[in-house]
Amino acid sequence: MAITKYKVIKKNLDAVINYVMNGEKTENGILVSAINCMPQTAYSQMMLTKKSFHKEGGRLGYHIIQSFNGNEISPDKCNKIGIELAQQLWGDKYQVIICTHTNKKNVHNHIVLNSVSFIDGSKYHNSNVEIALLRETNDDICRKHGLSIIKSTKATTVSDISKSRIANYNRNSGKMELIKADIDEAIKEATKYQEFIDLLAFKGYYIKKSNGSISVSTPYYNRNIRLARAFGEDYIFDNIKTRIYQPTLYDRYLKRTNNEKVYKVRIYDGIKINQEKLKTSSFYRLYVHYLYLLGKLPPKIHYEERTKEYYKEIDRFNKLADEMNLICTYNLESKQDVQNLRMKYIEEVTPLKAERGKLRQLYKKATNEADKTIIQAKIDILTEDINKINSKIQTCKRIITKAEKGEKETILINNRVSENQLNSEHENSLNKHKNKNKQELIS
Repeated sequence: MAITKYKVIKKNLDAVINYVMNGEKTENGILVSAINCMPQTAYSQMMLTKKSFHKEGGRLGYHIIQSFNGNEISPDKCNKIGIELAQQLWGDKYQVIICTHTNKKNVHNHIVLNSVSFIDGSKYHNSNVEIALLRETNDDICRKHGLSIIKSTKATTVSDISKSRIANYNRNSGKMELIKADIDEAIKEATKYQEFIDLLAFKGYYIKKSNGSISVSTPYYNRNIRLARAFGEDYIFDNIKTRIYQPTLYDRYLKRTNNEKVYKVRIYDGIKINQEKLKTSSFYRLYVHYLYLLGKLPPKIHYEERTKEYYKEIDRFNKLADEMNLICTYNLESKQDVQNLRMKYIEEVTPLKAERGKLRQLYKKATNEADKTIIQAKIDILTEDINKINSKIQTCKRIITKAEKGEKETILINNRVSENQLNSEHENSLNKHKNKNKQELIS
């Protein structure tokens, strides 16, 4: 079983972080984890977030204690459950550190939450509803991992109050009713899940899926809302997909005629939505929502057919554009110039591939998730650079192939011209000889 307690941090945030990260209590830092920040620099990162949004005063953070029965759970599992709790409640917007202490009989987590969101600068407030959500989420996670739940008259009363607060809030809040109506409308209009996401995006929502649960950022609240918790089981991921999809979905987008695939492409006519801003800016979500209310969104949608030949033609055009761009950029005048440029690109890409190989080996050996994240980011950057250079190498190769083919065609044409000239000269010679013989006979 797990018990949770809230404490507001009004000053000395660094002292609280140092206390919870104490190596003597966390097995020399092995049981220290973090979300959206690095454990070693958590305090400076949290303060940087506050300074970025000019919110350095007031409540600095929150200190949550999650205690377990020591005979029921190992320290490692305790830490993982603390991470899961923090991820579900605050992982999308806030910086959090999770430290598991083993210096007492019962293992327990100390969770420190930055009060300011690194996404949009909104401040977290521990209202009665938020406290109720913490308790209910904590109990749900305990049940999921086979841990016991406190059973007593007081515990039952607290749980009932929590559920009642959440239910009353969802039922009586006019904003929650609007959110539910928007989601139901999107489910009704969508023909597939991606279209459901697009329709909500046009209304100012951003969807996040995690472990079968769906959370949404809305134009109405700073915090995310878990749909299943707010509106019931009909709003878990699988049930939403069931409500969207129809048996004839495939036939709507793909039809077969004469054994040829014909694709129907969805075309949007209207204002484009910046998906990155939609994720990070509550003001932008409100702007998009107003566009929807004013009838500017969603854009009109129509479908156009695209055949396999269409995509082949587009690919051929793009390749020609790349070839012309390369020739003009480097002023290439001969096949040798292109070959030299190709060798230059090969020399550039070889050390990058070697470096990526070393990073992949380091990634396999790494045990710390933070180290893995950093290494993977470096691998992704290298891969992007390698792909760009490889694309140029292939472009050079195509130019050389076409040049060689052109040379062969030129040789054939020249041979034909020469042959025609010889034949013409031979005929002229014969005609002259015939004319000469005729004149001799006449005279």
